[in-house]
Amino acid sequence: MHLPLAEALTLYTGSNTQNLTAPDSSREAIFNAVASVCDADGANRSGSAVYLRDKFILTANHIALRSHVTFDGITYWERDTNFTPIQIGSADLRILKLLENPGLTPIELQTPETGQDVSYLDGKGRNAAIVDVMGTIVGWGKGSAEDGNGFIAGNNHLWTWSGNYAKRWGTNTIDSSYPINSSASYNYTYNSLVTDLDTNAGIDDAALAAHDSGAALFIENDGVWRLAGIASLVQREGASYFSSSGGDRNYFVRISILASSIEAAIPDSSLYSGWQTNYNLSGVNTEPTADSDGDGIPQLLEFAFGGDPNKNDCTILPTQQFVTDRKDSYLELQVIRPIGIQGIAYTPQTTSDLNNWPSDATGIDTISPTAVDNGNGTETLTFRRSQPLADTGQAFIRVLVNTVP
Repeated sequence: MHLPLAEALTLYTGSNTQNLTAPDSSREAIFNAVASVCDADGANRSGSAVYLRDKFILTANHIALRSHVTFDGITYWERDTNFTPIQIGSADLRILKLLENPGLTPIELQTPETGQDVSYLDGKGRNAAIVDVMGTIVGWGKGSAEDGNGFIAGNNHLWTWSGNYAKRWGTNTIDSSYPINSSASYNYTYNSLVTDLDTNAGIDDAALAAHDSGAALFIENDGVWRLAGIASLVQREGASYFSSSGGDRNYFVRISILASSIEAAIPDSSLYSGWQTNYNLSGVNTEPTADSDGDGIPQLLEFAFGGDPNKNDCTILPTQQFVTDRKDSYLELQVIRPIGIQGIAYTPQTTSDLNNWPSDATGIDTISPTAVDNGNGTETLTFRRSQPLADTGQAFIRVLVNTVP
């Protein structure tokens, strides 16, 4: 089988002015997560990509690498060229890394349904667990050259692709799950999700067009929209044909079968080892005592306090303050840390002189710390001395940071 590579979406209506913003609040995060792969000024687009988490994005392996991506057409995020792109098995998928975290909502991957045999296909190449599910497609490619005034014959619409690049969304029903095998022109093997271009599916029915390779197919389950497919192939090149009697087909790499491999390939930044990869640390700069940015904060503390080891910034250090509770004043220490961080223990310590520190949290209020979610991936811990300031001439407080298994 030979199919053209999937090259905004072209919509059933042929209009280039529709579906340019998120369809609703529940799909705002997935719409925002799709990027155009391009140069620093938006030129030389080569495809689309979807943000996963941290600095990592997923796209089709066959698209040409560019220096930047943009999620909104205004801000451009530079690709980390020191990070070797990771292909996922033999599929048309690869992971890229950005130099900076764009700060978007992490996207969850669709995983195999409970009890589902992911290798099972019926006689028509269908998999009952995924077939007939309506998905939302978001891509940043070409639109229709005719802008709604092209070929329309009865229920048949044929839209020639144009240079009307934009990020658009559309919908389509997953018709089948089909195996794609390596060929001379397309050296990839994977299980695909297939959508048909159907004139009976409503005005939002969407077709992949040029530069939609790497576009995202999302499906909703239990109120959560998850990434189910990455655009890879189209049936027809240069145009999209919608028909009530068998329109063109679009093919997506099926994510659920590869989800564990994708997750394993992304460094876990909640671990010190993954955090090092996330910030391109190597050699002596991976040592916990190293200080690659020269701000006096060693790497282990940069990790523990949510810092960037490549940016001189002392504001990440814990802060002290006095608080009044029932007319008594207490000394408190506030620590900001990444939510979900692993392998780090925070032990608050207090003393009335600088020469005798306890080895544990003796003297710290037992109701502390209370973690408060800051809404940006970090949380604040507050440690308070049990003894009011009026009962001692002076007081000191600190937090000891150690690694734990």
